[in-house]
Amino acid sequence: MKFQDKIVWVTGASSGIGEALAIQFAKEGAHLILSARREIELERVALICQNIGSKTLVLPFDMTDLHLHEQKVKEVIAHFGRLDAVILNAGVSQRSFVLDTKFEVYRKLFEINFFAIVALTQHVLPIFQAQKTGIFVPIASVAGRISTPRRAAYGASKHALIGFFDAVRAEVYPYGIKVTTILPGYIKTDISLNAMNENGEKYAKMDPNQAKGLDPTITAQKIVGAIHEGKLEYFVGGNLEALGLFVKRFFPNLLFFMVRKIKNT
Repeated sequence: MKFQDKIVWVTGASSGIGEALAIQFAKEGAHLILSARREIELERVALICQNIGSKTLVLPFDMTDLHLHEQKVKEVIAHFGRLDAVILNAGVSQRSFVLDTKFEVYRKLFEINFFAIVALTQHVLPIFQAQKTGIFVPIASVAGRISTPRRAAYGASKHALIGFFDAVRAEVYPYGIKVTTILPGYIKTDISLNAMNENGEKYAKMDPNQAKGLDPTITAQKIVGAIHEGKLEYFVGGNLEALGLFVKRFFPNLLFFMVRKIKNT
């Protein structure tokens, strides 16, 4: 198994990609730390993983409570004695036009999608340095490469995340630490239901493209495989998003034209 007896910390593990990744890592022999805000949902995911054979530590907390990060890292090490990989999956999306979006929404979204992840990374990094090994896996987004209408704040936060970990990857290379940045496209999760609208409230509508997205189980299998292979950056999604990334790379002017035509919900 790809991650036999490895210790993997999954944030945002209570649903969606995070839940699917936890289950897939369990199937690959890993032992897990599961974090998110909803303890009941974490316990549900933990039971699934335990039935597969994984030892699990349920560690509920809100990633934006930055003062808790140092203590949570200490709890992980006290429980398992080491940490081999951290899956930085906690995050929230957005559905609103720039002109309509309250400034507090931008700030809140960056606190969740960027600053909270930076803070946790800073606390995990000394552990990885001391071990001379470890893997950071930020779950970014295709939106971090291609920002589209009604996703300005979300796209910007994922741009920032990708840029941050490009620098981290270079800095930690001498310590044997790796970074695998994941760029999901449309995955069939509740991300649009839980997205923030212009007032910071739940959008509460299913994005049609999301509803037709890639199955989370298949997504998790591909992501875990990419991490095991040591990919630096890995896209997972459908043909539409793959085409967008191709056009951006080779025909950027055409992409800007295409983005103007997108009618996002």
